Formats: sequence, structure tokens, C-alpha cells
Amino acid sequence: MALFINLILNLMTKNNKEHLEETEKLHNEIEALHQQLIEARESVEAIKTIKIETIDALVVRHEKDLKVYTEKTADKPYRILIEKMHEGAVTLNKDGTILYCNSYFANLVKLPLQNVIGTKFENFIDKSSKENIEAILTEDGVTALKEEVFIKTSDRRKIRMLMTLNTLTLDNILVLSIILTDLTVQYENQEILKRRTKQLEEKNQELVEAFKELIFQTAEKEKRGKELIIAKTEVKELVGLNTHKESVLATLSHDLRSPLAGIIGIADALKENYETLDHGEVIKLIDLLYKASIDELGMLDYLVEWARIKYALEAFSPKEIELVQYVKKVFYTLNENAAAKNIHLYNEVEEDIHVFADEKMLLSILQNIISNSIKYTLAEGKITLIAKRNEDKITVEIKDTGIGMSKEIIEKLFTPQIRSLSSTRKENKGAGIGLLLVKGFLETNGGEIWVESLEGEGSSFYFTLPAKKPLDK
Repeated sequence: MALFINLILNLMTKNNKEHLEETEKLHNEIEALHQQLIEARESVEAIKTIKIETIDALVVRHEKDLKVYTEKTADKPYRILIEKMHEGAVTLNKDGTILYCNSYFANLVKLPLQNVIGTKFENFIDKSSKENIEAILTEDGVTALKEEVFIKTSDRRKIRMLMTLNTLTLDNILVLSIILTDLTVQYENQEILKRRTKQLEEKNQELVEAFKELIFQTAEKEKRGKELIIAKTEVKELVGLNTHKESVLATLSHDLRSPLAGIIGIADALKENYETLDHGEVIKLIDLLYKASIDELGMLDYLVEWARIKYALEAFSPKEIELVQYVKKVFYTLNENAAAKNIHLYNEVEEDIHVFADEKMLLSILQNIISNSIKYTLAEGKITLIAKRNEDKITVEIKDTGIGMSKEIIEKLFTPQIRSLSSTRKENKGAGIGLLLVKGFLETNGGEIWVESLEGEGSSFYFTLPAKKPLDK
């Protein structure tokens, strides 16, 4: 019996001990739960009572649990930066709820900060951008992007913003970090820049038009100036022609009057005494009348040539001309004279030979020398014209198969001094006057002339002309 009692007591002792241990364990669990409840109540009360600007922790329901986001001491500088920045900063969870925003964004939408946090971000998106933003927020795999959006404010204003979105993980929860930059000033500046650019373009166009007008006016002035110069030149030429005409008339009057008086005297004597004169005397007077008329005609030809040459000297205007073309002109003019004696003319001047000379004088030079060669070349003869380049000069040779000249004639060929055309013609019997004019023309153009000849074997007339405009003229 004692043994049984002891067994019972042992069992009771053991059960009491186990019960006490279990009771103590339950008591500890109850105390832990009670402490958690106190902390939870304190957190809720803190969120309800303190100002929103001083929140250091945020409790968000996540599935069946509460997630607590607390501020860490190391995050404070970053948070101050976010609060002070002049851009909107917003943090969203995946369903678009605003977990955090800075004061700039709250001021931007014209609402208190506590009325923004916890609301949907789409509430602040204008309808023009809402569809696109909703598509972005619901899209899977979005990590970063930039997009222009219109944010609407509580007073129904619309603000153009640049939205920069990045995906972050906070305490194993995916959140969206958004920075919103106001583009209003930027677009205003762009509009101002466009207006100013347009104004500058208009001003530039006005300047271009003014410049064109200035160019036109300048061209007109230059044109009028040239016309004035031409008019003055024409007036000068007319005055020169008038003076030249008077000079020619005076020379014609002087040099033709005496021979004409002799012709008239012979004709008058023949008319008055025709019936009383015998046949021999009549023939003699008619012969005198014929010779005087021929002499007068020759004198008239020389006076006309003199007048033409005198005008050419006064209207001297050298330029670069192609020699072969002027040789062709003279050959064409004298071809009949040469053909009458069956004389062959050969033009062997190359086409790239140019001379700097007065074209009227060049024609007279070639015509005088070639016609002189035709005159003194026998039938079936030939005249050849050759030109060679010698540094800055062109040397022209006119070679004939004529009768040639003696050394004495060559020495005097270019030496006579013309005092009167009448006396020169009487002394030289018409010879040499053309060559004197040729020599004068060549010297005027900066050239020279000489002759090589053998009696009975023909002559070669050589003359030079500048190949281009001399630097000293």
C-alpha cells in the first residue's frame, strides 16, 4: 500500500512539474504577444497623431502581413535631397498606389502631402496621357524609360512633364521610382527661340532683298557710267571726225586745186580755139588733158589713202587678234589682182599665232606689202606669207619671186620724210609712200620692218609685232 501511495505521489509530482513548465511557456508566449500588440498600437497611434512631414516609418499591408518601411540614419541626406529638389519625386507600388512623394510634387498638383500619399498615381494624369501611362504601369518587365506626360492639378490645369521611370526593389517588394521634370519653361523658351529665329530669318531675308537691290542699283550705276563713258567717247570721236573732215577738206582743197586749175585751163583753151587749131595741136592738148586727169586721179587716190590712214592713227585701238584670219581677208581682197598675173598666194601662218595690234593698221600693213609684191612679181610667180614666234614677238615674212631690189634702193626705201603728198609723189613718182605708212603703223604698234632682196631673185619683207599686250603700255 505504501508503495502504491508513493507511486501515486511520484506521478502527481511529475504531472505537476510538467503542468508548471507548460504554464510558464504559455505565460511567456502571452507576454510576447502582448508586447507585439502594444508596439502595433503605438505604431498606429504614431501614424494617426504626428505630422505627415515627420513620418519616419510607413506600414503597408502586403498580402496577410504588415510590411514596415523605416528610415535609416544613412538615408537621411538622400531624403533631404529628394525633398529639396525642384523636380517631382514619386514612388509607386506595382498597382500604381503612391507610397511616397516629395513636397514639390504635392505643390505641383496643388494638394497637401497627406492627400497625395496613398492615392492612385493615375488620378494625377491628364486624360490625353492616361491610356499610355496605364499601359506602361501594367507592362511586365519595364525597368527604365522616359516619356512626356501631362499632369493635371486640383485646379484643372495641365502641365507638360518629362517622366523618368525606374524599377527598384525595396525589402523584396518591387516599386516604381518616378522623377517628374516640368517642361513648361523649356517649351516656352523653345517657342521664344522659334519666334526669334523666325524674326531673324525675316530680317535676314530683308537684308538679302536689300543687298539684291543694292547690287541692282550698283549695276545700274555702272551701266549708266559705262553709257556715259561711251557717250563721251562717241562725242570725242564725233569731234575728232569733224576735225579730221576739216583737215581732209583743207588738204583736198590745197592739193587738188592747182592740178584742177591746169585741167580746166587746157579744156578752156581747147574749147575756145578748137576751130582755129590744127589737128596736131588739138591732139597735143587732148594728150595733155588726159595725162593731167590721170595725175589728178592718182593724187585723189593718195589723198583718200592719206585721209584713211590719218583717221586710223587717231583711232588707234590695239587688241589681241588671230593673224591667220587677217591674212585670209587680205588674200581674198587681192586675189583678183594676183589672178590677173597668174600669181599664186600661199598662206602658211598657223592658226594659234596671235599678235597684239590695231586691226585696221594690220590690214593696211598686209595689204600695202602684199599689193606691192604683186606689182613687182612677174607672171606665174608666187607670194608666200610665213609667221614665227620669237619669245614675246611674232616675226612675219612676206616672200615673193619678183624682180628684187638693189642695195641702194633698199637703203632709201623707208627713209623719205613726207612734207607734202604732192611733192612726195612728184619726187618718188608714186613709189614708197605705202611703205612709209607701213613703217609708221608698225612703229605705232611696237614693231619694226626690214627687207632682204637680190635683184632678179625676189624680195622678202620682214616685220614684227608683239605677241601680247606689252607690260609698259
